[in-house]
Amino acid sequence: MRSFFFTLLLTTILIDAVAQPMYPASAIPPDLLKHANAVIRVHELVFEVKNKGEAIEREHKVVTILNDEAAHFGEPAFPYYEFVEIEDIEASVYDATGKLVRNLKKKDIKDVKPLEYFINDLRLKVLELPSRNYPYTVEYAVVKKYKGLMFYPEFTPQESPSYAIEYASYSVGVPAGLNVRFWESNMPEGSKTGEATWKVNNIKAFRPPPYSTKKALKLPKVIAAPEAFSFGGVEGEMSTWQSYGKFIAKLNETQQGLPSEVEQKLAEMVKDCPDDPCKVERVYEYLQTNTRYFYIGLGIGGWQPVAASKVDKYKYGDCKGLSNYTVAMLKAVGISANYVLIRAGEREFDAQNPEFPNPLFNHAIAYVPLKEENIWLECTSQTESCGFLSDFTDNRMALVITPEGGKVMHTPVYDETKNLVKRVTEIQLQPDGNANLKSRDNYACIAQDIMAQLEALSDEVRKKYLYQLLDIKNFEVKSISLKRNKGRLPSVERQLELALPNFAAVNGKRFFVPISVLSQKLEVPLSDAEAPSFFRPNSRGYTEMDSIIINLPIGFKLEGQPTPQKLETKFGSYEQQVVASDGKLLVHRKLVMNGIQQPKEEFPAFVAFLKAVNKADNAKLVLVKESVGP
Repeated sequence: MRSFFFTLLLTTILIDAVAQPMYPASAIPPDLLKHANAVIRVHELVFEVKNKGEAIEREHKVVTILNDEAAHFGEPAFPYYEFVEIEDIEASVYDATGKLVRNLKKKDIKDVKPLEYFINDLRLKVLELPSRNYPYTVEYAVVKKYKGLMFYPEFTPQESPSYAIEYASYSVGVPAGLNVRFWESNMPEGSKTGEATWKVNNIKAFRPPPYSTKKALKLPKVIAAPEAFSFGGVEGEMSTWQSYGKFIAKLNETQQGLPSEVEQKLAEMVKDCPDDPCKVERVYEYLQTNTRYFYIGLGIGGWQPVAASKVDKYKYGDCKGLSNYTVAMLKAVGISANYVLIRAGEREFDAQNPEFPNPLFNHAIAYVPLKEENIWLECTSQTESCGFLSDFTDNRMALVITPEGGKVMHTPVYDETKNLVKRVTEIQLQPDGNANLKSRDNYACIAQDIMAQLEALSDEVRKKYLYQLLDIKNFEVKSISLKRNKGRLPSVERQLELALPNFAAVNGKRFFVPISVLSQKLEVPLSDAEAPSFFRPNSRGYTEMDSIIINLPIGFKLEGQPTPQKLETKFGSYEQQVVASDGKLLVHRKLVMNGIQQPKEEFPAFVAFLKAVNKADNAKLVLVKESVGP
C-alpha cells in the first residue's frame, strides 16, 4: 500500500501537459544561479525508525540541471542490498518553462549490478531521465525499507559548492526508548526547527577558494547515529567508540582462526628473526606475495571480514579480510596486532569527528604495537613498504579494535621533515645556448608516491609523464631510471638525462639562463580569488632541496652577482644563492612548505609568499661572452 507521502507526491508528478507549470527555471532567484551547475529546488528527507533494526526512509527531490557538469542528476541511482529494499520510485521531467515532459516509466528504470568483478549483493536502481536542452528539471520520490540499522542517512543539502539550494529539510523520528544522536556541521543559524528536524533555504553556490581543505569549504551537514542498533542479526551499541568497537570485535571474533599447518608454516618462516619488527616484516612480505585484493560484500560480509582461513585458502580478500588475515598471521607468530577501521582518501584526513561515535568508515588496516616501534600496515597493497601509510590513510583518526572495544588513535604524520625531494643537477651549457642536463634525485615518503608507481612502468610511460610534468619549454628525455628503496619512510632514486635545446635565451653577447630548472612553479591564486575560511599551505608539508651546477662554455662569465634570497614565514621558508667558481655557477635552492592550518586573515600574506618564491625561481642568470683579444 502506498504511503500518504506518495499520494501527495503523485498529485504533483502525474499531471498532464496543459496543467499549471511546475518549477519553471525562471522562478529561480538570480543569486542562486551564480556559480551554480544545478539548483536543488526541493529536497525533503524523512527517516522513520521503527525499532533497533528497522526503518523507513522517504526522499523527495527536485533538481534543475543547468549544464553538463550536473548531467548526472538526470540519471539518479539508488543502491539496495540485503539490508535495504526500494519499495517505490516515482519521477518526472520538466522543461525550462516547467511544462511536464514525461513521467517515469518502467523502461526508464535500469536495475544494474555495479563492479561485476567484485563479489557483493549491491545493486542499483538507475533512473534514466535525461533531456537534450538545458535547463531542465528532474523530480523524484523514493521509499526505502531498512532491515538492519547501523547507518542512518546523512543530510547533506549542499553536496558540492556548485549546487545552490532553494529549500531542503530533514527529520528523524524514533520510538520511545530508542535514542539517536546528531552531529551538526556548518548548518545555518536557525536551521534546527525541532528536536530532530532541520530546514534550510537559499544556500548559494560558490567557487571553492584555492588551497581550501574539504573541511574548509564548510558545506552544511547533519549526521545521525543510533545508540542501540541491530544489524545482520547482531545487536550493537554505539554511544561510545569503545562500545562500537566491541560490536566490531564481536563480528571478527569467529573469523581469525587459521589451520594448524598454516600456523606451523608461519612459525618456521620467522624462526630466525632476531626481533619482533623482523617477524612483522616477514609476515607482511608473505601477505603481499601470496594474496591479492578482491572486494567481498555479501550481507553482513560488507562489514564482517571473511574468515582468515578462507583468505589463506583462496589467496584473496578485501581490506577487511586481508587486514583480519594479517592480524591472525601475526598472532600465530606471537605478535599481538589489532584490526583497525579508518576513513581513507587523500582529502578525508579530517572527515571523522573523534567526539561523535559513528560507523562512517570506508577502509580497514592493521596496527602492531611493539616495544621497539608501533607499526601500521596497509594490507591491500602488494607493493607498499611495510609500516608506511601513504596519503590514503596518514594523519587521521583511526579506530583500533581491541578485546576491550574501540580505541581512538592517530595514524602517523608525514610532514615537511619527512616528505623530502633532493636533487643534484649538473647542466653543461653549450656556446649556442643549448644544454645537456643530468640529475640524481631522491624522493622520500609521500613525495615518492608517484615515482614509486612509475618505477614499475615502462620507459615510454615514464617519459610521457615527464613531458606533462616538467615546466620546461623545450626538452627531450634522453634517459630515466628509477630505483625504489623500501622502509618505514620509503624513497625512490631517480637518474635523469635531458637535452635542452635553446636552454639559454641569446641576445647578442648575453645569455639569459634559468636559475631553477626541475622545480615546479607554485600555484598562485588569481588576484580576485576569495580567501578560504582557513587553509593549509600544503596538505602535509614538504621540503625541496636543489644543488645545481651549471658548467659554462669557455669565454663566458656571470655578469653581476645575484642577490641571495631568504624568506622566513608562517607558511614555510625559501632560500636561494648563486656562487661563481672556476667556470661554474653553483646554485643552492631550498623551499619548505608546511601543513599548518592558518586562518583566513593570513591568506594575503601567503599569496605574497607564493609570488615571491615564483619570482625568485623565474629569475634568469645573465652571462656575458668575454671579448677575445688579437
